[in-house]
Amino acid sequence: MTEDEGPRGYRSRADRREELLDAAALVVRDDGLPGLTTRAVAARAGVAHGVVHYVFGARRHLVVALLERQARASLPQVLAAADAHDDVRGALDAAVGAWIDLVRSEPERFRLLEAVSSSGLDPDGDGALVDAERRLWRDAVAAGLDRWSAAHGVVLAVPTPDAADAVIAVVDGLTRSSVGDPDGAATDRSRALLVRGLAHVLSEPDRGEPDRGEPDRGEPARDEPARAERDRAERD
Repeated sequence: MTEDEGPRGYRSRADRREELLDAAALVVRDDGLPGLTTRAVAARAGVAHGVVHYVFGARRHLVVALLERQARASLPQVLAAADAHDDVRGALDAAVGAWIDLVRSEPERFRLLEAVSSSGLDPDGDGALVDAERRLWRDAVAAGLDRWSAAHGVVLAVPTPDAADAVIAVVDGLTRSSVGDPDGAATDRSRALLVRGLAHVLSEPDRGEPDRGEPDRGEPARDEPARAERDRAERD
């Protein structure tokens, strides 16, 4: 049987691929990543088992394709939110907020990311899915950071790959937090703190330890009262 045969009749390869990805997303929603097998996807799509293998080959390629489709669907909204701001903190907060809103509105769509992010849930046992997922999101976030920086004339204080890793770490933590936070209050408080800290790191070069002979920027010098007293005495 070819890709275009089966109970649902003719499909182009592209249409068949999307149909199978829709079925795979439903399997993950209902049964999690461990339940995502090629046979389960074929049964949900109403096609012969061989059709899934014809379109995707190994199960691993099916999972990666599902991750890629989710990234294509989600990232434009996140990047658009960031593009509305010229400063690092504003752009970062808007982007993270847009992502959290997506998670809250459609939590079932993000079960796959949660499952793949944990190597203990990788049924292939070799971490290949975890590595593929990390590369996918790291490359996508890094490209988004480069595009935003170029568009707004901002030079980040750390290398783009490092910045991407940090953004993903913040987003992963907040995504997990939002799952157990029905009203979102705790997640929003954490978001404000994490975004402020990360924005500072991305904006300010690391200058090392402050010179102990000078006061820290923004702090009054310790001998300021004595100096003021001397100035008054001289004026008198």
